[in-house]
Amino acid sequence: EVGGSPEEGSPKSEESKFSSLYVRTLSGVALALGFGVIIRLGHLYCLVFLLCIQAVITRELFDLARKTVNMKTEDETKDLPGFRVQQWYIFSVACFYMYGRLLHEIILVEVSSPNSKATTAGKVLMSGLWFVLKRHMLITYFLYVIGFVMGVLSLKKGKLRYQFGQYASTIAIILFVLVQTSFFVANIFDGLIWFVLPCALVIVNDIMAYFAGKGFGRTPLIKLSPKKTMEGFVGGGALTVLLSIPLSEVMSRFEWLTCSRSSFAKENLECRYSQVFEPALYHMTDFIPSVLHQFQESWLSYLDFAFEVKPIVIHGIFLAIFASSIAPFGGFFASGVKRALKIKDFGDSIPGHGGLTDRMDCQCVMAVFSYVWVRNFVDPYSLATAGLLSRILLLDKQSKLALFTRLGYLLHGQGVLPAKVVQELNKIKV
Repeated sequence: EVGGSPEEGSPKSEESKFSSLYVRTLSGVALALGFGVIIRLGHLYCLVFLLCIQAVITRELFDLARKTVNMKTEDETKDLPGFRVQQWYIFSVACFYMYGRLLHEIILVEVSSPNSKATTAGKVLMSGLWFVLKRHMLITYFLYVIGFVMGVLSLKKGKLRYQFGQYASTIAIILFVLVQTSFFVANIFDGLIWFVLPCALVIVNDIMAYFAGKGFGRTPLIKLSPKKTMEGFVGGGALTVLLSIPLSEVMSRFEWLTCSRSSFAKENLECRYSQVFEPALYHMTDFIPSVLHQFQESWLSYLDFAFEVKPIVIHGIFLAIFASSIAPFGGFFASGVKRALKIKDFGDSIPGHGGLTDRMDCQCVMAVFSYVWVRNFVDPYSLATAGLLSRILLLDKQSKLALFTRLGYLLHGQGVLPAKVVQELNKIKV
């Protein structure tokens, strides 16, 4: 083959494969170690890490959107000055909205803390945050309007097709990448385990599916990814579900993974979901829909045996089922995009692995599911609490005091608060 790649089986080909495998292994180990160190450092470092990942993926996709229409950076800068700034402005506004919504309660604790107002600078900062917290939606809307007006004013004759194409790409990138992965933010502060476990299960499934496919793969799974096989998909899924049991069990033993954070202060850890990590008694019929319980007297009664396990293990199994059955479709979707654009990788951020986008396609899908799962089956009341706090912030001072005292009386009537607290409440002038 003249001018082509080395023939398969030749010494050069084997050397190239070994070199590629060496680079992939080295960068993969470095990435895993770095990820482990960041997780151990705690919630805030994970938050910054997630924001950096989002920024890198967004940059890769912005660059790819420009390359697909053969637009050079220097030409764009010359013909459309400030156009890239507009795209990053949209990204920033989306971050402001998503992070503000998901960190609402954490920020509320911070602005309410007396320690944060100890200095003049602290008072100014907290009063600014308080205003942002109260008017977050309104501020986001005005920031959007500014971006919209900027975009319309920047439209240039002869470049309209390119500009609208880039705007459409920007919106798609924000929705698929930023919005979906931002749901990990809430999971991080609910406890690092709800961030680490879903991510780990996606990685485990990727590895298990690879080995299962290599060993037993015969039947093609989907045309978008010709190398994927049905045997690899099913085998990888089964192994992922099995491995989720010891993985969940081990992670549940570390408080720095299981405890949630109530503020940005490093020492403020709260183990709100401690019951999730303690052994509990289950019956097999607990997992059968209530509609079918009418048959319990017959054949379903044979399934009514009890077993003891930590609830986190049950949660881990369901997360693993999703990670192995639905999350891979994020990868199939990304494969379809690459085939459409006739590219191998989305970027070259990770040596030997392509771009960060190539490694995060399934994680984007997993982020939303893990958030929905935690909100529905682990902490179903958090969304209601956040909504109430948002409404309370909009009340005037007198109404807040009235609500506070009435709530105190109600809690005392239910035996939650002692009589001493009621005596103090009576001193408040409403």
